[in-house]
Formats: sequence, structure tokens, C-alpha cells
Amino acid sequence: MCRMLTVFTLLLYLGVSSFAAFEEETVLLYLFDEETADEATDLSELENHGEITDAEWTADGKNGGALVFDGASSLIEVPHHDSLSPGGAALTIEAWFKPTSFPAGHPPIARKGSVAESGWGFDTPGGKIRGFVYTAPGSAAVAQGTTTMKLDTWHHVAMVYDGEEVRIYLDGELDGEVARKGDINENDASVWIGKKANENIWLDGALDELRILNIAITEEQIQEDMEGIVFAVEVTGKLTTTWGRIKTDIHR
Repeated sequence: MCRMLTVFTLLLYLGVSSFAAFEEETVLLYLFDEETADEATDLSELENHGEITDAEWTADGKNGGALVFDGASSLIEVPHHDSLSPGGAALTIEAWFKPTSFPAGHPPIARKGSVAESGWGFDTPGGKIRGFVYTAPGSAAVAQGTTTMKLDTWHHVAMVYDGEEVRIYLDGELDGEVARKGDINENDASVWIGKKANENIWLDGALDELRILNIAITEEQIQEDMEGIVFAVEVTGKLTTTWGRIKTDIHR
């Protein structure tokens, strides 16, 4: 019996940790599973917590809870941390997004600073996703999506920069790309979620499982994350398991 339990535990460990989703490379992770008054809790080791303004928590997320942005005053501001402005040639941003409407301008999923500060960004002009990086102030490479998202429908959105090109993915499929080489321009600005910095442009809809990584992940890895972000299983000496974070019950 003990031997069978050992084998089962090892198989469980190998199966789940092969699907573990880059804990060390994750620099921000908001799962929005629990209601908090005014803080977005970062589950990465870097604790890049954000200040919530006028966004409402809902239990009706893609996986568990989500945060609803009203298109008028809702935002999260994340103070600058070096991990959020890596300065290197690799970045991934991914989230689940359920749009309520498509406001004018470039409503952001997330962006590092204003246009003048020239960092990186991922936004939704006209209901299409758009990702960009600046490799120098004023020098942007913009990947523009071609597919309009559906209102009141959950979509998985992702942006990747790998030092060769910017790519954007909608529902796990490549939706736009542009060539660009070089390191991302660094700045000391906040990360703005749901609002364009220094401009009156707002996101209207719900966000779930928002994550930023300091590496470029593949299309296959994005598709795996759509099944649920998994943090590794830790197996103790007593053959018990400690689960970090598993969200696999996709019910919408």
C-alpha cells in the first residue's frame, strides 16, 4: 500500500509540475479569487500589489472571481518595481478579458507608464488587441490585432516580446505580429491597469488571471495557461502534497 501511494504521488507530481507555469519568471499575478477592499493582491514572490480604484469584485469570473472595470473610473495602479520594467528583450502579458463595451481610444489591459515615458503596453482599441514595446523613447513597435472580440464573452488575450518581434494572441491563436529587436526601454512609472496613464481612457469589462512574466512564452504555453494557471506541487518527506495554486475548473 505504501509503495502504491509513493508511485501515485510521484506520478501526480510529474504530471502537475510538467504543467507548472513559470513561478520564478512570474513578476505579477492577480487571480482576483477573493474580494478585497482596495488592494489587488499579487501572488508572485515579488508582491507587486496594486491599488484598486472603483473596480468591483465579482464571483462570476472566468475561473473563480474577477474584477469588473466600469469604463469610467475603475483602475489598478501598481507602483514601479524593477521587475516590472525588466529592460531586457523578453516580456509576456496574459489575461482573461470579458468586454462590456469598446470605449474610444486605446483602453489598456496593462501598460508601463504614459506615451512620454515609453515603456510597454497591451491594450484594446476598437475591441481588437494591440501590443507594443519601446526600445528607445519615442520608438515603438506595435503589433495590431485583426479580430474583434465579442461583447460579454470571455476571451484569453496575450502579448509576447522575445527580442525579435512582438506577437499578440487572441484565444490562443496568433492575431498580429511586428518585427523589433532590442531591449525594452526602462522607466520608473507605475503600471496602469484599466486606464491609460495621464489620459481619460478606460477599460470597460472584467479581468481575470492577469499575469506578467519576464520571459517570452510560446503559443503552446499560452494555450496551456488557458486551461488554468498551475503552480507546482511540493512533495514532502511524508508523502503528502502541498498545492500551490491550481485553477483548472473552467466553467465559462
